[in-house]
Amino acid sequence: MEKAVDRIKEAIDKKENILIYGDYDCDGVCSSAILTLFFINKGLNVYTHIPSRFKEGYGLNVETVEPLIEEFEPDLIITCDCGVTAKQEVEHILDLGLDIIVTDHHEVNEGQLPECIVINPKQDDCNYPLDSLCGAGVALKLVEAVGGRAEALKYMDLAALATIADMVPLVDENRLIVALGLKKENRNSNGLKALLKSQGFVDVVTSTELAYKIGPRINAAGRMGDAYRAFELLVSDDETRIQELIAEIEEDNNRRKTLSDEMLKEAFEDLKEENLVDTRAVILTHPSWEKGITGILAAQIATEYRRPTFIIVGTGDSCKGTSRGYSGVNIYELLSKCSDILLEFGGHAQAAGFSIAEKNIPEFKKRIQTFLKDLPHEPFLPTLEYDLKITEEEVTVDFIKELDLLEPLGIENTKPLFCLSLDRLNISPTKNSIKHTQIVTSGGLNIIAFNFYNQNQFLTGSENKDLILELNINSYMGKEEAKSILRGVSPSNLVVNDTIARANYLKNISIKKTAEPIFSTYTSKDLKDLLDNNIYGTLIIAGSKKSYDDFLAKHAPVYLYHEFMFFSMFNNYSRIIVSPIFDSNSALANYNKIIFLDSPVGGGLVPYLNKKAKNAKIYAPKINNEAEFFSSIDTSREAIGEVYKIFRRNEDLTAASIFSYFKLLSNRVVDITAPNFIFNLSIFNELGLIKVTPDPFSIQVLKDKKVELESSNILTYAQNLKKGGHN
Repeated sequence: MEKAVDRIKEAIDKKENILIYGDYDCDGVCSSAILTLFFINKGLNVYTHIPSRFKEGYGLNVETVEPLIEEFEPDLIITCDCGVTAKQEVEHILDLGLDIIVTDHHEVNEGQLPECIVINPKQDDCNYPLDSLCGAGVALKLVEAVGGRAEALKYMDLAALATIADMVPLVDENRLIVALGLKKENRNSNGLKALLKSQGFVDVVTSTELAYKIGPRINAAGRMGDAYRAFELLVSDDETRIQELIAEIEEDNNRRKTLSDEMLKEAFEDLKEENLVDTRAVILTHPSWEKGITGILAAQIATEYRRPTFIIVGTGDSCKGTSRGYSGVNIYELLSKCSDILLEFGGHAQAAGFSIAEKNIPEFKKRIQTFLKDLPHEPFLPTLEYDLKITEEEVTVDFIKELDLLEPLGIENTKPLFCLSLDRLNISPTKNSIKHTQIVTSGGLNIIAFNFYNQNQFLTGSENKDLILELNINSYMGKEEAKSILRGVSPSNLVVNDTIARANYLKNISIKKTAEPIFSTYTSKDLKDLLDNNIYGTLIIAGSKKSYDDFLAKHAPVYLYHEFMFFSMFNNYSRIIVSPIFDSNSALANYNKIIFLDSPVGGGLVPYLNKKAKNAKIYAPKINNEAEFFSSIDTSREAIGEVYKIFRRNEDLTAASIFSYFKLLSNRVVDITAPNFIFNLSIFNELGLIKVTPDPFSIQVLKDKKVELESSNILTYAQNLKKGGHN
């Protein structure tokens, strides 16, 4: 830093030309803006270059720098958020007779440092007390060292934005930078103020709002086009131009969202072809995915699959890779172990980029998986963490207001989560969507659970449940009240309604038989040998509460995730699920073993799984108990006719789901059971006698439709079973 200060003061005294060379992400743009504005205020001529992610790539690029030098004739070049790995490029610049200062914060390979002034707190000989500053934080400290703290305060808003967007730990000085940068009196960038206003923030803005609303928009400019526009926005004083840039960036952000959704869907399809049973990392390659979105995609997959994720795009001699970490797995260390087959790499413990020749990708995959295979299970398992156990009485407006003293919050200094242990809960869909769940406790506390429909199973029953909550205040019409967001739930036991379980399992009789089933049978003595300790890849299916309870009484695998009806997460964790609905985010393709505890119902279920889980070996009990699921069903013509009349009389009913519909129907009709309801619904649907609308669930009887009841394959199948026949 001392050498950099001396050189910059010399540049200021001599009115030298400065070339700023940044990065195209929010951190690079903000750090470039900080130094640019500082040097302009010192009366210097400054030219700032923000490279194209697509044409020039990350970091110093000789082919880019040389024309800039020729055109602008700088005396000094300063990099922002890049350069610590650019040893050869820096050497070339020095050979041209120019001075260069590298400001960066990425991990350092001490043997490959550029031979110039390098300001990076991650250097081994750096005694600065915080090594986790972002690139803009380093730029801010350079301004402070040259111009003093009052000068640095002018750019605190930009440093705060970058600190949050680059996801460095929000502790120590980073937290102070953000705290100061969030203050309205420290907002000096007209472009940033206008962008905040466009998102509805005028007086107060939090670190969370910067992370979700502002950072992604700055990043979108570089992901979808020219990142220089984001830089121009942050340094501009022209209100007309600022509004033009905000409109462009908003359009970029919308396109980014659409493209992200499309790529995520493609990635999920591609993952069906990957071996996720024997691997602790997700590594996907795709020749034409948009490089600007791969970081977002990697983060989404790492979160969903709870594994470090690597996305590699392109073909030929220089494919581009993006990686995101999960839990305690250090991405940078993994890449370091593969350095001999990488063209270049750089980044942090939880986010990094690299280049690799296409021919080396198979070896790269092999090495990454080898490095991870001996790690313990725990970092890869779903866990619920919280800061403090509280009682419902402690959740007050005053208490939540006291929590505001902990702001700003972010990475490694997250918003506190609280564990509330409760038994009975009142749950219902929100007014706006069945996907979200409204929870009301016995004490009247309102809790919202977003996108929780498939996990509502963990909220039912009278047994104790640990709710992990984020606490907030809801203000409406001048009134304040405590509200909570559910971040996770851990029930003491899985609650299984046996009647619903048997009825839902029976529903599989509707699956048409498209091929001969491929499966093996096992005896009760064989079952233990079928179980292993892999946390991935084994799916155990129970058709009733009895078979579920019997299994748990006799077997205790090291790890199993327990669910009822719905697959609550996409990951291929080894799990036991009672009466599954197979279209509820079930990643069947990533299982290599499916074990039925009850005989599969209907002739179409196993062929369906043979197709959906083509790599899985399927096992069913040798003793066939399929008839048990039909034992309470009356298959006579008269009984079926009565149910048909019930459907005709209740066409006005609608409900959130099929079993919510049945509950409403059973309140009107006392002599209909869940298995009879499902069985007859399946027959009428097969024969085209009814039209079923799934969301919201309703049944319309097609009155002019005439068919022979005996033409139903489902009815014939059930009657044969009840007669003791085999299907």
